[in-house]
Amino acid sequence: MSISRRDLLQTAAVAAALASAGCAEGERAASAKKVKSGAAWKPRKFKKKPNIVVAIFDDVGFGDLGCFGSDVETKCVDRLAEKGVRYNNFHVTALCAPTRACLMTGQNAHKVGVGNIAEWGRPLPGYRGFIREDVKMLPQMLKDEDYNTIAVGKWHMSMVNDQDAMGPFDHWPIGRGFDHWYGFHGSAVDHFHPELFRNQAQTYPEKGPDYHLTEDLVDQSIAYVKDHKTATPEKPFFLYLGFGACHFPFQAPQPYLDKYKGKFAKGYDALRPERLERQKALGVIPADAELTPRPDDIVPWSDLPKNEQAFSQRTQEAFAGMLDHADSQLERFVDALEDMGELDDTILIIMSDNGAGGGYHRAGALDVRRIAYIGPETVAEKMNSLEKVGTEQSSPLYSTGWSFLGNTPLKRRKGDTYEGGTRTPMIIHWPNGNLPSGSIQNQYHHIIDMAPTLLEMINAEPDLPEPLDGQSLAYSLDHPQAATPKDIQHFETAGDRALWADGWKAVTLHQKGDEFKDDVWALYHTAEDFAELNDRAADEPERLKRMIALWNREAEANNVLPLDDDLDGLYAKVAPKPRRNYMFYPDQTRFNRLTAPDIYRYDFEINAHVELGDDPANGVILASGDSAAGYELFMRDGFLYFTYVFTRDQVYSMQSKGKARAGKQVLSLRGKTTGKGAGQVKMFIDGTQVSQLKLPGMWKVEALNAGIRCGENRGAPISYAYAGSNKFDQIIQNVEFNLNI
Repeated sequence: MSISRRDLLQTAAVAAALASAGCAEGERAASAKKVKSGAAWKPRKFKKKPNIVVAIFDDVGFGDLGCFGSDVETKCVDRLAEKGVRYNNFHVTALCAPTRACLMTGQNAHKVGVGNIAEWGRPLPGYRGFIREDVKMLPQMLKDEDYNTIAVGKWHMSMVNDQDAMGPFDHWPIGRGFDHWYGFHGSAVDHFHPELFRNQAQTYPEKGPDYHLTEDLVDQSIAYVKDHKTATPEKPFFLYLGFGACHFPFQAPQPYLDKYKGKFAKGYDALRPERLERQKALGVIPADAELTPRPDDIVPWSDLPKNEQAFSQRTQEAFAGMLDHADSQLERFVDALEDMGELDDTILIIMSDNGAGGGYHRAGALDVRRIAYIGPETVAEKMNSLEKVGTEQSSPLYSTGWSFLGNTPLKRRKGDTYEGGTRTPMIIHWPNGNLPSGSIQNQYHHIIDMAPTLLEMINAEPDLPEPLDGQSLAYSLDHPQAATPKDIQHFETAGDRALWADGWKAVTLHQKGDEFKDDVWALYHTAEDFAELNDRAADEPERLKRMIALWNREAEANNVLPLDDDLDGLYAKVAPKPRRNYMFYPDQTRFNRLTAPDIYRYDFEINAHVELGDDPANGVILASGDSAAGYELFMRDGFLYFTYVFTRDQVYSMQSKGKARAGKQVLSLRGKTTGKGAGQVKMFIDGTQVSQLKLPGMWKVEALNAGIRCGENRGAPISYAYAGSNKFDQIIQNVEFNLNI
């Protein structure tokens, strides 16, 4: 086997690091030997380079796909796995944005500036929230190989301050090598009422009664491929498809919600052993693998009261329906590729960005943002809205008990550097690639290896400013039994840390506020201990000491340091600074939720300058947020209305005493905070007070999940006092919005 310059550099760097960390000579020699004796990929011959499609599910656990043991129906993925190759030892970073940064660069996430969620960026080299400008990204590499490059769906690699009408657009997909983009920036997108972008502009999908984001993303993907086929059939294409499914909110069309009713009544404790046995039968885990015990922070299913069990089941049903629906849409895309004659010549990668998540309440959440930013939901509130779970009138998330099932048989979950957070399913399908169909590979690999893998599979040798951190796994497609050439991989998420080296893994679960130096590390021989069951720290103290030292060296070299566990209020810290004065106009674009004026912390005044005709006015003047947290100023039959949604069950409204007269007028709201989390709003028409409203509870601006709109509401419904966008049917000159800062 010939050794590339990159492999030599990595081998030398690892050997030096191991030596500095005090590793024994035998361990260093074994690591170096593994790289040098690794099997090679046999380059394929083709007239035109193959297309590449990378489809990423969001927050789907290791055991959530049917071909990895799930009881959720994923027929398309299972079919691709049957004809393709599955990897059961593939790792990511435990969070959405860093995983995507690794995929798109072939470099470690902190090294390129995305060590945590993009919106939480801060002025540290490893945590800026966007990829360094001097790093060449995968679409840029592929453009050098004459690929058309298309991104559809979730991006999540730009700062909040960059996401409005004027950009800057440098860190959007179009600024980093993609020819086209249709999708969204962040995570918790409303799948019935998403805020979408096309290239550098906000866009508004046609939302009929059956609209769902996943279907829209697949529609757009198919349309882009058709355009490619018509315009440049001689060229290959690269399409990145980032599903919002299955990140919360779990939302799916009603037939998919109905399909899973009652399917999880046994609860996660009973279903997990069943999933384990299916995994063994499929061969995706070793026959001797055992379940990790339920963590102390998960309530035993039998200890949940019946009503909480009923609600908890419904959240898992919503997750299952959302995943099943996403799989059906993926099938529609795959079928379209086949109909166009492109499937056989397409390298298709299926994966998840991290393990299953969960959290907040032991029975799950009806509105996860409400719990995160406002306060807990009562069990009565949950039960009263049981039938809404998974619909547009909910933003549900399941409890960690269900992520415990989703990550079977692994330990912990999304955000943790244990295997439950970092080990995810991965499938490669390429009919013309002559792959070992149906095989299951167990070589250790990481998301940074995907870019070099794809480059090797298309026989590309890109001109790069620096060597890639990743190592191609293409060799394993020709040599399924070969050992991995990887020596080392580090992990860090909000202070949780881990290091894998030559079949061993050191890991620590950090508690916020503790001194990092006091964290207790565990040690696992993962080459023999699939699910991290047996902590070997006491047996191998010197090995653990060396691995911790090696983690520190890797952290220093990859911008992981300094460590920081203070993530509270980061959205507020990174949001655009509030201004004294804002001006909104009809027919302009929406502005993102953190750009909206902050009426929680500041007294405010809204003055809408309108010109009304003789017919009674109707329509939206200003709308901000959605039906979980939002407000709107609108007119109906000549009356002025203001509605403030604190929670779905706590909605405050007022109406003017009389109708507004014809002619030029100023319609005003004056709000005053009366203490933390409360306020009072008065309504005026041409300077005369016409109503007032007390707000016992108010949300912070960062609690919003939708932006601010003027003259219409093409975004998410807020009060449900009207249908559709409710465009203002008379003249709005402008809407002044002043904060008393």
